[in-house]
Amino acid sequence: MVAALVGGMALLSYNDVSTDVTSDDAIYAERILRETGHANLVAQKTPQSFDAQIETIFAVQDAVLSIADENRGIPFDRPRELSDLYQARAGLCFDRSRAIEKILSSLGFSVRHAFVSSTRGAGSPLRSFLTPKTRSHAVTEVKTDRGWLAIDSNRRWIGLTKGGKPVDLAALRETKAQQDWDSRAKDPMSPILGEPFTYLFGLYSRHGRFYPPYMPVPDVDWGQIRYNLTD
Repeated sequence: MVAALVGGMALLSYNDVSTDVTSDDAIYAERILRETGHANLVAQKTPQSFDAQIETIFAVQDAVLSIADENRGIPFDRPRELSDLYQARAGLCFDRSRAIEKILSSLGFSVRHAFVSSTRGAGSPLRSFLTPKTRSHAVTEVKTDRGWLAIDSNRRWIGLTKGGKPVDLAALRETKAQQDWDSRAKDPMSPILGEPFTYLFGLYSRHGRFYPPYMPVPDVDWGQIRYNLTD
């Protein structure tokens, strides 16, 4: 029993997704920002004012969506870091959210990754995670001076109201998105966020084929799991 538990913990640890910003990430974060017209952010650390933070968040989202403007996911069982997205010039929500998180982290922001799953058909959060082909989405949350804020990975939309209030996934789920959004959000909110949904911080995939060692065990950053217990 103990041996099985230790073995299971070792396997989960081996499958842990690193969120460290590597030297290679730093190089490509700079390239992406420069090539998409946001060179002013290079080498910048977390802006001091809330308004400056919001401007930076919009800029990073725009940079990623501009550099990876083709809706084609990086294939399974292959690296999907900033250099890979840059070279592919394409991605889907799970690729773009990773890039947004890496660039924001390189600029000094605290971020967390959320696997969003629709509960409309499944009927319950657990069933939605366990049911194959349940509609899902990858969303980033970033910490601002006024709280956590949701960032979409496919649309130029962030969870910011016209009144300057940041909205996270918990608030979206409670209010069913009945908000007037900031005019700088050029696209409408993703439909999945306007219907019943659940989410899990730290889960990158259920199948294990996004990040090494590419085993049939969910890709998880165990350091982020704590957010599911405290928020």
